[in-house]
Amino acid sequence: MAPLRRARARRTFTHWTPLALAGTLVLGCIDRPTAVVEPRTQSALIFDLINNAIDKVDLLVVVDNSNSMRDNQSNIAAQLRPMIESLTSPPDRDGDGRPDYPAVRDLHVGVVSTDLGTPGATVPGCSNSDVGDDGLLNPIRNGLAMRRHEPWTTAPPPGFRPDDCNREDQFPSFISFQSGQTDVTQFTHDFHCNVAVHIGGCGLEQPLEAAYRALVWHRADGRPGNMDPNSGFLRDDALLAILVLSDEEDGSVRDCRFAEQGVPCNEAIDVFQMGSTRWGSANLNSRFYTYAPGSPQDPTWPLERYVDPRNPNRGFLSLKPGHPERVLFAAITGVPLDLPTRSVGGDTRTDWDALLGAPDPSDRENFLTRNSSTAYDNPVSPSGPISMRQSNQDPACPDRVVPSCRRQGSTYDPMRPACQTMEQYFAWPSRRIAEIARRFDESPLCNGRPCHSGLVTSICRNSYADATNQIVEQISSRLIGRCLARVLQQRAATDGNLVDCVVRESLPAGAACDPAHGRRPALDRNGRPLADPNDLTRVVCDVAQLPTRADGTPNLASPACFDINCDDSSRATVPGAGFYYDTQPDPSEPNCRQRITMTSNATTPVGARVHLECIQRITGT
Repeated sequence: MAPLRRARARRTFTHWTPLALAGTLVLGCIDRPTAVVEPRTQSALIFDLINNAIDKVDLLVVVDNSNSMRDNQSNIAAQLRPMIESLTSPPDRDGDGRPDYPAVRDLHVGVVSTDLGTPGATVPGCSNSDVGDDGLLNPIRNGLAMRRHEPWTTAPPPGFRPDDCNREDQFPSFISFQSGQTDVTQFTHDFHCNVAVHIGGCGLEQPLEAAYRALVWHRADGRPGNMDPNSGFLRDDALLAILVLSDEEDGSVRDCRFAEQGVPCNEAIDVFQMGSTRWGSANLNSRFYTYAPGSPQDPTWPLERYVDPRNPNRGFLSLKPGHPERVLFAAITGVPLDLPTRSVGGDTRTDWDALLGAPDPSDRENFLTRNSSTAYDNPVSPSGPISMRQSNQDPACPDRVVPSCRRQGSTYDPMRPACQTMEQYFAWPSRRIAEIARRFDESPLCNGRPCHSGLVTSICRNSYADATNQIVEQISSRLIGRCLARVLQQRAATDGNLVDCVVRESLPAGAACDPAHGRRPALDRNGRPLADPNDLTRVVCDVAQLPTRADGTPNLASPACFDINCDDSSRATVPGAGFYYDTQPDPSEPNCRQRITMTSNATTPVGARVHLECIQRITGT
């Protein structure tokens, strides 16, 4: 909570709080309480309109590019357009004339591969042993390993990726969408080009560490002075969604070059050396399945590196300080086709205890799950035996554990089990990835309560439509928080109701107040144009207010008012453009009926700083 701001009631504004806004915004949800200035009949309520109504999303897609993943990459590519359209142009399924949830107006999409190399050892198929693609966004352009197997040189089937995107320098580190400016078809095409990294990557995948390198180690924020190749991807006022696509267990190995400051590190990179004998198997791949978590044979980073329920300043949560609800984690990965579920308060949720085993009773708060025979184990699955248990050796295939799933609709011959994914596609149990989703879903991260912001779906499905729909639902459920802290008083006007409020914008350098969009220059008491005292290059504009009808909709036929008194001299020349006091239920927060909303033809310019000041009566005086 930001500190309470107190100021004297006034008609001119002399301070501004920085805020970058983009696209058509519904403004509100202040991060501070309203400030009642003096105990008098009329009081100034001062709001900095902060866009906690998240309409920006930073989506990181972590793509497994090992040799079994070609069809899975095609499956996710098939869902890109419906997913982007659902986010940016929400449907109206109930037919009430309004979208079911707010639209994402501003979207960053970045892609990384799961290839982080095999430091200290040379392993066939791992093209750069030191760091692989190192969690760098757009590995097609920036990855050292990807340079050895560019997607268009490894003979992908026709249609796997658009033919016109076969050039490594074609795209920046991440791609961007802005409502009203970016063509959805072109953006989907560019998304496809970036996500279809094809195969040929290292078969010892490290998806969790790849996401960590991309976001935390490489400092993906856009703060001044950040010269990292991934800089600018993350925005402070955006939702972060991490999507992992992988059909194997996470093998994020402890490489102490990347250790957290002040956190002890026990080097484990010799797990990549075939001759090393301190691991659970002689087979390199099996070493990531045949250990007890936390034991000397466990080569991986502790899961607390990525999500620590006891310390929100670590891992992915550290990227949104004070706002754990702004981080979502989803994975299409090695889990059964049909997840076990349970009913919680009338909602159907994943039964993590059944899927992964019950956490240690003495440490349930931290969700340090121990291997358990109660984990999801189905020896009579139509496609053959499946299991999520740790170290569950497959008796028919000596170099693997029992798979977590097989391709939907496939058949299983117990007399001739297919041990290679090329014979019969299967996925290995992705326990660590599922454990991270579990922490996001069940750990008390949000003010002592679960955030319910983690989900997994099976990579063995033939279509990922259900998976991407769930991801859209997760994101849309966070596009809320636009309520003002209190209901504003309204008064009758000749053509509707008004609130005694003024909205002002400090525009980016070079922008001007446009009357066609319900703006005019703001003036001080002497009639001189106001300037932002923190940046004299910024012009300050008043935004006109539209009266509202009894049902809370704006009267678009009325010329809006620039002044609280709303006399004839303050009427705007262009009808239907400006802000209005929105008392209609918020589609994503039905109990909310107090918002400041801009009309579609009066969107707040990108980079503007927005401020609201209201004169309200104090009751009981």
